[in-house]
Amino acid sequence: MKKSTLGFGASLLVAGVVLAGCSSGSADTESAADSGATEIKVGTGNEALPYAYLDENGEYDGYDVAVVKAIDEKLTDYTFTFEGADFPTTLSNLESNKVDMAAYEYEVNAERQEKFVYGDVGYVVWDTYIVSDPDAGTVYESFDDLAGKKVYATTATNQAAMAETYLEENPGAFELVYGEYNNEQIVQAITSGAVDASLAPKYQVDNWNNSFDENLAIGSAPVHNSDAYLLFNKETDQTFIDAVNTALEELKADGTIKELSEEYLDGDYVPE
Repeated sequence: MKKSTLGFGASLLVAGVVLAGCSSGSADTESAADSGATEIKVGTGNEALPYAYLDENGEYDGYDVAVVKAIDEKLTDYTFTFEGADFPTTLSNLESNKVDMAAYEYEVNAERQEKFVYGDVGYVVWDTYIVSDPDAGTVYESFDDLAGKKVYATTATNQAAMAETYLEENPGAFELVYGEYNNEQIVQAITSGAVDASLAPKYQVDNWNNSFDENLAIGSAPVHNSDAYLLFNKETDQTFIDAVNTALEELKADGTIKELSEEYLDGDYVPE
């Protein structure tokens, strides 16, 4: 599937607290030094369930993390360590070369294409829907339906950007509420009426409903179609980027990525 030319950069409607000094551990670094493998620092999330988070043992886990670990197993000339942060900080770390690549549900964004290098292989569908609480009486199908409403979007995400684009063409149509809310806070904002709606992919909404025993609803069709890709800084060696693209394509072909999607996302959300 081709990258969406309408995308603005991935987003994940979750954000968390930055945990300083986190990585996959000194053992990985030592083994890299012993084997001669090149260490690759990967920026990802700390509390972005189910994509990237720290488990009860303080180890990185989640769909994006598992995808990167599967690539790591195929690329014996490299070893991967993780650096966790919230969504905006991960992008800042990538831009400043503190990390070599990032895995955090990144959709294509024209502005970011100027700053970074996108991988060629999409590994999860990120079609965006308008999310609301049907108990409040309304399920929204389009941005036009949101006239006069409050809409939450996590700062610096694709969802925030697409809402901003609509508001540029329709000034004052609705109020855009920015934040760095985690999953529970987003759900609470919607169900309490603090906001009328938010923006998310279907499997994220399913995750919220299952996790918090809610009944949030989405429109019948997405307001935006896109996939998510790995992201690299411009200093990253092209040979490595090519190797990652090849490994990820092979992992899609042999069914590994589908298995990870079913494990972490409770369904097959892998782009064709």
